[in-house]
Amino acid sequence: MKSYLKTIAALLAAVFVIADMQSISAAVSQALSRCVNIIIPSLFIMMIISRILADLKVPGFMKRIFKPVGYITGLNGQLLPVFLMSNIGGFPIGASMTAQLVKKGVISEKQAPVVASYCFSSGPAFLIGAVGLCAYGNKNIGSVMLISCVLANLAACTVYNKLFKIRIERYSLDSEKSIGIAEAIADSGMALFKMCAVIVAFSAVGVICEKCVKLLGLSDKISDILMSVTEITNIEKLGAYGGSLISVSTAIVSFGGLCVWLQNAALVNKQFSVIKTLLLRIPIAALSGLLFKLMFPIFSEDFMPVYANISELTVNIDNFLPSICLIIMIFLTIDKKRFAFSKEV
Repeated sequence: MKSYLKTIAALLAAVFVIADMQSISAAVSQALSRCVNIIIPSLFIMMIISRILADLKVPGFMKRIFKPVGYITGLNGQLLPVFLMSNIGGFPIGASMTAQLVKKGVISEKQAPVVASYCFSSGPAFLIGAVGLCAYGNKNIGSVMLISCVLANLAACTVYNKLFKIRIERYSLDSEKSIGIAEAIADSGMALFKMCAVIVAFSAVGVICEKCVKLLGLSDKISDILMSVTEITNIEKLGAYGGSLISVSTAIVSFGGLCVWLQNAALVNKQFSVIKTLLLRIPIAALSGLLFKLMFPIFSEDFMPVYANISELTVNIDNFLPSICLIIMIFLTIDKKRFAFSKEV
């Protein structure tokens, strides 16, 4: 039955692509440009750092400093750097680092979805820059959104770790050899290519979703909310409604969007259930929106200016040549790694 449904869906998608090739081509071109100019330059270094940190032992002084927080939240051992990096680096970092912990045997496949659910954030760059400045006209709004999301993650961490009895007894596998820089670059490069492939493929799906939403005859506000849940970069459209949807925007950013979850599935590579992680993330996203709503009145009207009515997020960056050079470097590193492996064998 499932195979029939997949066949029918594939045929319908093929018909749609042929019928509206111009829109699909434009969406794919825009997605490629976003990957080359934004995704690769901004995430590559962060993914390398997170890959190395996931393999390192937490220093003793950090354990002592964060011991009270760890006692309350359960963030001990190697969960601490995963939580910190995931809230700084952006959406894919937490899923990638959690998958590494499963691969190393530090956490089980059953525990991983719980850990990945609260090790998940868009990071300050997107919230303050893209959402705060571009959508709502003030970086402080993005800052409050960031605080709301981090607090929601901490609350979920505290509850989920106790509810699901998450326990990390060992801080690292000292017997294993730590990952090298070349291997970290190769692994991060392959993960980045998977992400970009999902983004480009999902751009066509986004066009189909947009057409379907229009056919439903929904209001512009509901349509924009649905499109933001589908693809998180559409969140800037909600800025046009001023403060009426700002808490909803916070919840949507905290959730991440369906495209982000497909990227996570590609990065995780069946190490654990992304569906379970997604379901556990929904209450956290709702809590993020609620926390923002509670925190928002604390700030004076002078601090939060009139919301900007920006109809389109404009990014004019040209990182094409640096990104192409980076891609070539990654391929050379991967090729060198494979050659060294074959030489050892």
